[in-house]
Amino acid sequence: MRRVLGAVAVLGMLALSGCGGGTPLPTLPPTPSSTPVFASEEEALAAAEEAYAAYSEASSLIASDGGADPHRVAPYVTEEQLRNELATADYYASNGVHSVGSPVITFFQLQDWSQAGTQAEIVVYVCVDVSMVRVVDSDGVDVTPPDREPVVPLEVLITGDAPDALLVASSEQWSGSSFC
Repeated sequence: MRRVLGAVAVLGMLALSGCGGGTPLPTLPPTPSSTPVFASEEEALAAAEEAYAAYSEASSLIASDGGADPHRVAPYVTEEQLRNELATADYYASNGVHSVGSPVITFFQLQDWSQAGTQAEIVVYVCVDVSMVRVVDSDGVDVTPPDREPVVPLEVLITGDAPDALLVASSEQWSGSSFC
């Protein structure tokens, strides 16, 4: 009786393990491992700073051209942020104004960052000195709001799946006490 039970147990194990003949059970391919976008906080901050500088330069060029060819900023922003940029460019174009001078980034600090799989989100505080930027109309008359703050504090969200493929997802004026 022991031999019969032993043989049944061995046959059962072979059948369950797929070694008892017949078609083996299919196996799933290995799951690719996701490599983090950044190895460190410093790397994330440096890439975010580079991405923001490229965005800022494109945005400034559009403003200095009175809103012309606003899609030049598209490679540096998400689709949602592009809508905001297009609205700003439309304001410049429809009001016949353009900017003179360039803003200067005076402060760039990491507020928070996270990675989920191959997607990174970086939130930074940015101070932009606009004191040397004037808004002028088509006649060259300065129409810059007289009460405009010379340095603008911003909270900026930058996202992406590679250090060289980061996009500005939002850029909002900071509403709390200025950190600039």
